[in-house]
Amino acid sequence: MRKSENFQIYSNMEIFPDFFKHNRPEAKLVEDIVKDICGRLHISSFDGYQSKYVVGMDYHWEKMKALLEVESDDVRFIGICGMGGIGKTTIARYVYEKISYQYEVSCFLGDVRQEYESSGGRVVALQEQLLSKVMKQTNFRISDFSDGIKLIRRWLGSKKVLVVLDDVDDQLKQLNKLAGSHDWFGPKSRIIVTTRDQQVLKSHAILITYIYKVGGLNGDDALQLFRMNAFKNEHPTDDHVNLSSDIVNYAYGLPLALEVLGSHLCDTTVEHWKSTLDSLKDYPDGKIMKVLRISYDGLKQNQKDIFLHTACFFKGKKKDRVMKILDSCDLYSTSGINVLVDKSLVSISYNRLDMHNMLQEMGWEIVREKYPNVCGKWSRLWLFKDVQHVLIGNTGTDEVIGIMLNKPKEQIFQLNGKSFSSMSNLMLLKLSNVDISEDQIYLSNNLRFLKWHGFPLKTLPSNFQAQNLFKLNLYGSQINYLWKGIKDFPKLKTIKLSYSHNLIETPDFTMVPNLEMLDLKGCTRLRKVHESVGVLKCLFVLNLEGCKNLQSFPRDVSGLKSLKILHLQGCSKLDKFPENLEELEHLEELDVGGTAITQVPSSIARLTNLQKLSFRNCNSQPGWSWYLWRTNPGCLVLPSLRGLCSLKTLNLSECNLLEGTLPKDLDSLCSLEVLDLSKNKFISLPESINQLSKLEILCLENCEWLRSLPELPSNILFVGADGCHSLEDVSLRGCISRVIAMHLFNCPKLIQNGGHKENNLAVTLLIQRLQNFKIIVIDDDIGNEWFSCRSDDNSVEIGLPPNWLNDEFMGIAMCGALTPDHKDLDGRKIGLGATCCMEIMRKSYLFSVPLYSLTTFESDHLWLVYMSRERFEHERSLTLKSAHLDPREYEYDSTNSVLVSTSTCIHARFSVAGDEGLNSKVAIKSTGIRLVYKRDIECSEDDLPAIDASILHQHHNCSTFAGDGRLNYMSDTLLVSCFRLYGDSAFIETYHKPTLAP
Repeated sequence: MRKSENFQIYSNMEIFPDFFKHNRPEAKLVEDIVKDICGRLHISSFDGYQSKYVVGMDYHWEKMKALLEVESDDVRFIGICGMGGIGKTTIARYVYEKISYQYEVSCFLGDVRQEYESSGGRVVALQEQLLSKVMKQTNFRISDFSDGIKLIRRWLGSKKVLVVLDDVDDQLKQLNKLAGSHDWFGPKSRIIVTTRDQQVLKSHAILITYIYKVGGLNGDDALQLFRMNAFKNEHPTDDHVNLSSDIVNYAYGLPLALEVLGSHLCDTTVEHWKSTLDSLKDYPDGKIMKVLRISYDGLKQNQKDIFLHTACFFKGKKKDRVMKILDSCDLYSTSGINVLVDKSLVSISYNRLDMHNMLQEMGWEIVREKYPNVCGKWSRLWLFKDVQHVLIGNTGTDEVIGIMLNKPKEQIFQLNGKSFSSMSNLMLLKLSNVDISEDQIYLSNNLRFLKWHGFPLKTLPSNFQAQNLFKLNLYGSQINYLWKGIKDFPKLKTIKLSYSHNLIETPDFTMVPNLEMLDLKGCTRLRKVHESVGVLKCLFVLNLEGCKNLQSFPRDVSGLKSLKILHLQGCSKLDKFPENLEELEHLEELDVGGTAITQVPSSIARLTNLQKLSFRNCNSQPGWSWYLWRTNPGCLVLPSLRGLCSLKTLNLSECNLLEGTLPKDLDSLCSLEVLDLSKNKFISLPESINQLSKLEILCLENCEWLRSLPELPSNILFVGADGCHSLEDVSLRGCISRVIAMHLFNCPKLIQNGGHKENNLAVTLLIQRLQNFKIIVIDDDIGNEWFSCRSDDNSVEIGLPPNWLNDEFMGIAMCGALTPDHKDLDGRKIGLGATCCMEIMRKSYLFSVPLYSLTTFESDHLWLVYMSRERFEHERSLTLKSAHLDPREYEYDSTNSVLVSTSTCIHARFSVAGDEGLNSKVAIKSTGIRLVYKRDIECSEDDLPAIDASILHQHHNCSTFAGDGRLNYMSDTLLVSCFRLYGDSAFIETYHKPTLAP
């Protein structure tokens, strides 16, 4: 089934809620989700790796497996030590991917030594990273290392965890404050530490018997790895083959050196091979760094610069962004990076530049080698202490071409006006929280990239004339006026002044003809945008969000031929809009929510490329020109939107829309996929909504007057109508087979007629979903004994009889009854999770049901989880493989006709996850589990119109669905009112009603 990008995003937020709770870089987000999926499916991410990364890995795996003894109940620290480039990280990552799914919590904390140095020696920064990964939250902050220790012990002390601390150095406080002792972790936990220094492990009381000292590859593996890089898929000559062994001898079995040498010699002549061999013979001491240096020495100058820039500044950064910066320095990034990748000096991972730590250290050594003790003469400065020394002491020289601090520092140091005066060749400058003792400062006119968060001056230096400046980012600055008069910046493409609260007006951009992005978000004192913005023919992003004092905007925008994104939301004083709006022929996204615009030209309907339009919170401004009539002041009445043929997303939430104010011709929006009408006051939706053939997401949250939903488009995937207190009727005719999620919390009137003219809403959708997943429909005759195994807490176990996994088996049904604490509900999100533990050959193996998210709720809920046979067998097969058992051997008898199981029981456990303290506000009071067979299915899809609530029953000692669809709970009665549906799970909401007939 095809899904739009919008619904994919929404679905991901529901299935992986913790990943979306805070902003994070897109690539990091994708990487974390991929890792999570791999863990849930028991798939090692090494499965997709090229074989060169795992040459000889079987040997290492066997060694590590013997040290880990994952079934042992003790908490165990395992060390991996060896020289740089020997493969410690690769081994640790391989082991982590192999076994992480067996643990409640797993975390791989990479580059500990480098992160410690780049943070200025703050162990707290490492603790924050560890907790962020464990809790899946970004920007996690703790006050000091003592609090960090307490939090680590609190979150991990009772859990079975797997933690890898990669590349720990001799600073023992790193290890002591990240994984201090065995009692920090729950039983069966494993802590793997990699380091170049074995003494680090011994000092931490890691027994020598649990330390794996990695040696070089043996001759055959070394030769295989070298040839894979040197010959690729080519057929080498005999001379090349004969020289291979001689060259491999100089790599000493070091995988990194073998890869670099092989890549360096790939597609080169025999003469070049011999020359390289002669160079290696010149290094009789066999220093690996010198071996690696051969590949660097063979680069062209621009390629050397790209390598050193990456080593000092850009490791881990997005490739596309880095390439633009490199190109602004005339370094021809496309061909240069390709060469570095081909030579294994740089790699690309998730669209980010990466390189081995040893290669990075080689780059640092090259930068320092000419003047090892005079950092003011180094070409690049990247460590806080070096930058501070040079800038405060005014010791910089014209040798310096780049200064970049990759992480903001809490510590602020002060410069003087001459700190950069001797750095005439400075091209790259990135600083944060650096103050200046004077009103002026010299900046090099050779700058290409200037990023200074919190820039302390009120304006740029008057003598700053950087003709080659490519990007200017002064986020959170003290700027009043960026510059006065006209300045010539012919190559400037990006200006970001967001959250510069003192900015009053923008400068004249006449001589900035190639500007592509102007970001002024959150400039709360900005009053005027200069008219010259209207002639920036290359501008494609203009962001003025939150400029609440903005009163003037260019009237003529006919010159903005490239503009694609225009954000004006929150500009509450902006009351004028350009008259020639139709000239923005490439505009794709327009947001005017929360503005005071009184005249919007009718030409808005002629923006044929517009894809996203938002009027959110435009709800009480008088005199809008698009009002057709004004019978209700403060109510937005829209004209025809016919002509917006490309529009995919329309947001009209919080617009005080009353009955009859929605346009009748919604069907003209033929491309519309997302429609948000939340927090309005209409009673019904126009019938024409059914003609929106591409509509997939409909949001109606808190439309408190809405009484009914008409027949919806057949393509609909999600309907959100939480808080529609007057909603009585929902028609699903024509779309039931595609609906994936419905949010109907706090819609109490739905219960009066079951929420559906023909059938009970919850049952209708649930039956449809079960048919799709080929699982169960519960028959009335089975009654309240249907869940054969029940428990009064959050876990339940069912024994497996002989031959239980036969041809009749359909799947597993589980349920959990949830009750909220009514005293302190705040609407925050919680996650619900479930795990199944299968016992095979007297050993337990875990597999999980996906985590689902919902808002904290005010009434009891029942969570039904259905696992189909197909999914169950897939999970079981993976579990057997992880136990190194052949699934075929343990699933069929000698006749190969009847499925037989070696499992003895299945244990199901439900859990609640959320912010600290939030999980205590939701109790899982009881659970149930049942094996489902074909005989349990009493209804088919053909019977659907006759189904009512009586087919759904649930029992767990203290509650049961009655035959009339009511859920009796002790002395109170709970009624099914509404629910959420996700794939093979349903959340059913119930509410207390004091008096009902038994």
